[in-house]
Amino acid sequence: MSRLQKYGFRLILALCICLLSIFLFSPVLAEDAISVKAPVVLNGRELLEVGPWGNITAQERATFITSTLESALAESIDQEKPPEITIVRSDRDIVLKVNNRFLVQLAEEDGLNSMYSEVQAQMWQEQLQQGLELCWQELTPSYTSSAVKKLIFALIIALSLQGGLVLLFRYILRQKIKNPQRWHSSQLLGLLLFQVGVWATFIKYGIQLFPITRAWFYEAFKLLDSTFNSRMFKLGEESISLTRILAIALTIVALWVGVSWFVSILKSRFLPLTEAERSHQDTIAFFVQYGLLSVGAVLILNAGGVDFQSLAILLGALGVGIGFGLQNIVKDFICGLILIVARPVKVGELVQVGEFQGLVQRIGARTTDISNIERYIITIPNSRFIEGEVLNWNRSGITRVKAYVKVPYGTDIDFVYKVLLASAQVEHPDILRHPPPKVKFREYAEDGLQFRVVAFIRDPLKQPKVRTHLYNQIERYLRKYGVEVARPQQDLHLKDLDPEIYAWLRSQTPVEYLPQPEEIPSIEAPAIKEEYDWEAIATAMRGANGVSIKDRKFQFKKFQNVFFGSDAVEWLMTHERATREEAILMGQLMLQQGIIHHVLDEHNFKDEPLFYRFYDDETSDDFPATNETP
Repeated sequence: MSRLQKYGFRLILALCICLLSIFLFSPVLAEDAISVKAPVVLNGRELLEVGPWGNITAQERATFITSTLESALAESIDQEKPPEITIVRSDRDIVLKVNNRFLVQLAEEDGLNSMYSEVQAQMWQEQLQQGLELCWQELTPSYTSSAVKKLIFALIIALSLQGGLVLLFRYILRQKIKNPQRWHSSQLLGLLLFQVGVWATFIKYGIQLFPITRAWFYEAFKLLDSTFNSRMFKLGEESISLTRILAIALTIVALWVGVSWFVSILKSRFLPLTEAERSHQDTIAFFVQYGLLSVGAVLILNAGGVDFQSLAILLGALGVGIGFGLQNIVKDFICGLILIVARPVKVGELVQVGEFQGLVQRIGARTTDISNIERYIITIPNSRFIEGEVLNWNRSGITRVKAYVKVPYGTDIDFVYKVLLASAQVEHPDILRHPPPKVKFREYAEDGLQFRVVAFIRDPLKQPKVRTHLYNQIERYLRKYGVEVARPQQDLHLKDLDPEIYAWLRSQTPVEYLPQPEEIPSIEAPAIKEEYDWEAIATAMRGANGVSIKDRKFQFKKFQNVFFGSDAVEWLMTHERATREEAILMGQLMLQQGIIHHVLDEHNFKDEPLFYRFYDDETSDDFPATNETP
């Protein structure tokens, strides 16, 4: 599914939920009003509505009319015509009768605009007569036979459509396996929903065909309607029903879908245009999302008739619940706000929290996701980042990669030092030149002399790769220069051995004398690179791919063959693979070595847009008589 289709689907879903919630709100908003009319129902069909009359309620009048019509209809089954509705007029009243039996007397509440008239009576007569004729016809054997035939025909059509849809479903499924890019799961979902619609239509059609099933369906629907619209409890002056609760819940779901859709567009389309850091963009998106959700939830509750003043007791109980059962959730949420605002940890940083180590993928409201080196996601509560110790490899801008080596006792320590340092100085794109690799003699271990080799990198995720490179080079150099690696060894010391046994052991052990060479050949130690080759660095900086050296102006004064200190820092970080701190230190050392200087000799080397020049680029005009600082 393309991104446009996904956003469109979310928008349509949100609109559908909103329309459904409006539909559910409509009976809720009028539920407190007294129902002044009740329907007259015959075989599941509403024929008309009547109001109260005197001390008789509308429901009692409707029940009496319905029972009278059912009795008349049952008596006319054996007759050739349906019951007949007649109008009986008097000086004061208008009465409707069925087969000369009293049915209903019109009241003021039954007429339009509180008036009862001849027109109203005729309308009722026509509606009741049409309903009786239709119900009488449905009770005849001929109608039952015709309804059964229609039901069988509808079943055949439904089965045919079902078979065709199953074949089409299997075809699309096979094509989706062959070409996943062309066919999407939404098409299969559409077919499934179409099948459900076919059978739902068939069931509804079958129910409407027969009077008894239609009556059962109507009673079930009225039971559901009464269940959902009846008052569950009162909140202040408002009556709360199940329909109102569902309407509020569905509207909040629609709000969540709509806000999520809006925030996703904001993060993918608009925030990247600001060129802000990823963490800043996530912070803005977080506050926009939860701000809109909070305001929208308040408006929805207000529109649903919820009185916030009456929620004081409920909110107090909720506060007690938060203090006991939900305190961890609230604590994680508050810690999430701290992570987003204070940003002690950012997305994309390599961190270790307790026993978990990985790359921060997402900082949520309650939890943070980190990706392990094995590519699985670990979800950690935000409180662990605030309350516990967090190891962050990215904050220092540099990461150490360590390798340990043991050599046997008696090995020349200085020689091993040079071999290990030479192996660590082998060029690798991820190993920094500045600070340079280092070798340290660590300790006298049980089975040999232990050395530690340290290299520095920028990206902490490259540690396994660089460590493998170090061990490969160490192995190659140790083998090249004949240095053995220490192996575990054990010596057996015997005290107070019997002289006779000692003599016997000496006699049983042959003594072999190896020929001694006249001269032991010496192995030349590997060449060690200097930490700073100033001549090579200066030549590279002044070369074609070096720092930008040109004539520049400052306050109407021209300075020849100068470069910015900030440009030199960036060049050293890129070409000499140095950290920013090491690059600044190298610039200061170059100034102390007499390689470069500030054009007015007023500043040490700084990572700022100050003018510096190589002494080799000096000319006779490079001595401006001014105290201004360019």
